[in-house]
Amino acid sequence: MVLPVYGETCRTYENQEICLISLKRSAKYYWEYRAVLRIDGKKLPMKKFDCLHDLALANNQRKFVCSLVSKL
Repeated sequence: MVLPVYGETCRTYENQEICLISLKRSAKYYWEYRAVLRIDGKKLPMKKFDCLHDLALANNQRKFVCSLVSKL
C-alpha cells in the first residue's frame, strides 16, 4: 500500500531540483507509478515510472520516484 504524499518532497540530482507533487500506484501493475514532478520550478505532466526493472539504467526522474516508493 502506498500512502498519499502530502506537500512536496524535493531532491537535487546533477544540479537539478526535482520535486514530487503527486504519486499514485497502478492498480493493475504494482511496480508502476504515476507521478507529477516539478523540475527546477517547472511542473511536468503526469508520467508513468517503472520501478521493477533495472534501476541502474534509470534517469534521474525515475531514480527519484522509485527511491521514494521503496521507503513507503
